[in-house]
Amino acid sequence: MSDKPSNIRELISNELPRLYAFAFHMSGSRPEARAHVDQLVRDIKTKGGDALVTSDNPSDAVLGLMARTMEENLGRKSEFSFDGLDNLLRSDITRPIDLSGGVLQNSPQKVHLMLWELKRSCLTATLCCLPPGVRVSFVLTDLLGYSPADAARLLGIKESAYRVRLTRARKRIEDYLTPRCAHVDPQNPCTCTGRLVIALDAEFIKTPAHTLDIPHDPHDADGPRRDMGSLYRSLPDAQLTPEEKTETLAGLG
Repeated sequence: MSDKPSNIRELISNELPRLYAFAFHMSGSRPEARAHVDQLVRDIKTKGGDALVTSDNPSDAVLGLMARTMEENLGRKSEFSFDGLDNLLRSDITRPIDLSGGVLQNSPQKVHLMLWELKRSCLTATLCCLPPGVRVSFVLTDLLGYSPADAARLLGIKESAYRVRLTRARKRIEDYLTPRCAHVDPQNPCTCTGRLVIALDAEFIKTPAHTLDIPHDPHDADGPRRDMGSLYRSLPDAQLTPEEKTETLAGLG
């Protein structure tokens, strides 16, 4: 009995959580991730999706289309920079969490939520400091588990070229986070609790529209992770609400 989807709507419905998570890792923004997924759906509706459904591996086919489309649309340069991220979050001394006012007023649960949002947003912004063509290699291999050979096929490039991208991505992320982030080494100066108020004041993070993708455990419960792939895989995937998923699928007509 085949597990293949019978039509394009079923395929997109099945793959939408992964496509949205991929788009979030690549864009660093929930609205932008949603926009990229919605654009993919519109493109598939316009061009037809029969080839995706009848391919040997429909799941990989639609992800490959998403990856190639996003790499092309995002261009060659990143919107973030490592220096810009330092200037935004790390230019001031750490500031204590204050529950007497602002979005955190009298709400320890809000602190829990925003610490998770900061951890995910900061690490994703770090990833988004890489050029899109380099970034996508880290996402496909170190987050989604594709081998370099399989990921290169998804992108339609040579494996040797893909491996160069992957090596560059891993080194640049490791070089940036290893001396800074307390999630890599507890002795490092940058902690989410010390930077939360700074991030909120700078509007680097905002209260998410839902808490479906906020774990119950504390943001630092799993301890430090010196392997960059393991660190990023420990992040919860950004999720669409059921209503957002219905709206996106409506784009197929």
